[in-house]
Amino acid sequence: MVLIVEPGTRYAKICSFGVSEGLSFTFAADDLTEKNLQKKIAHIFKNAPIEAIAFRVLFGADYFNAPVFVGGSFFKKFEKLTDLFPFYIPHAARMLGIFYKNFKNIPLIAFFETSFFTKLTNEESYYAIPYSYHEANRIKKFGFHGIFHEAASGLFAKNKKVISVVLDRQTTVCAASGGIPATISLGYTPLEGIMSRTACGDLDPGIVFYLINKGNYSLFKIDDILKHDSGFKGLTGYDLSFEEFIKLYGRDNNVNLAFEIYGNQILKYIGEGIAIMGGVDSIVFSGCFLPLLQPFIHSLIKKISFLGISLMQLPWDNQKEAVRVSSENSKIEAWLNYRSIEKTIFLSLTDYL
Repeated sequence: MVLIVEPGTRYAKICSFGVSEGLSFTFAADDLTEKNLQKKIAHIFKNAPIEAIAFRVLFGADYFNAPVFVGGSFFKKFEKLTDLFPFYIPHAARMLGIFYKNFKNIPLIAFFETSFFTKLTNEESYYAIPYSYHEANRIKKFGFHGIFHEAASGLFAKNKKVISVVLDRQTTVCAASGGIPATISLGYTPLEGIMSRTACGDLDPGIVFYLINKGNYSLFKIDDILKHDSGFKGLTGYDLSFEEFIKLYGRDNNVNLAFEIYGNQILKYIGEGIAIMGGVDSIVFSGCFLPLLQPFIHSLIKKISFLGISLMQLPWDNQKEAVRVSSENSKIEAWLNYRSIEKTIFLSLTDYL
């Protein structure tokens, strides 16, 4: 049995493969301690022998350019990232430390959502601000969803130009040519890129100064507005889950407007990726909202059909892990990748065991 663990700030998710495949549990992070971890796992998974444990780590900056084994020297290097992601790194380090102390005799491997983007070019990574800030504060694009984006680019021959779209709590778009990332929508913080349920996405930075001067808002208030009161919530006035917004798509004018803005932002990053790569061979959609957003994806691809994409009619198959939704005569392939992030990590483990 192999366990895939996602250590979070408040919760830890554990998913199994090999025995009771796909069985998953979510724990409050504080409930998992050095004293009870082995007992809880043994009880849940019926004492099945564990061959390896892999971790989905959300942030590794450019310190980790590939999956690594978790060991004594790992923690010193990992904890150096605390200044860049102070709300996450200490919690993740604590959780990984508990597993390390309990399972020293089996392989523990950390997969980072940022590793794929350590290969980004400087012109894509850096911002047009004084270079001294880059050097002093490590302000650059670190990216996200690298595990999904790398897997999407790996589904095709190495010389292919791929646009990968991950429809998740934070939607990201990546262009990859020959398995090397060329663009990524997410920036130094999750505010850049595509809007989410509560965050604004791309924004004219002058708006921040306008709100300070006109509304007399503090930086803390503006930070809260842009992160927690914007996006779908801000545009519609509804404090709903993304699943609930999807159900209202096509039935509510405010929700329709939000999805139109959301779709336009995705299209802009698709276009940016195609321009940077000088073309595209395949477009791949992944992420947890993939099954619910088939009509949205269909309308999105239709808007770029002039590129030479010909689609099959809805409804599309959702029983396979990878489904081609473009017709046989389509110049550009379009795919739906239903494989979960846990399954993606599990299949990657063979390269390290």
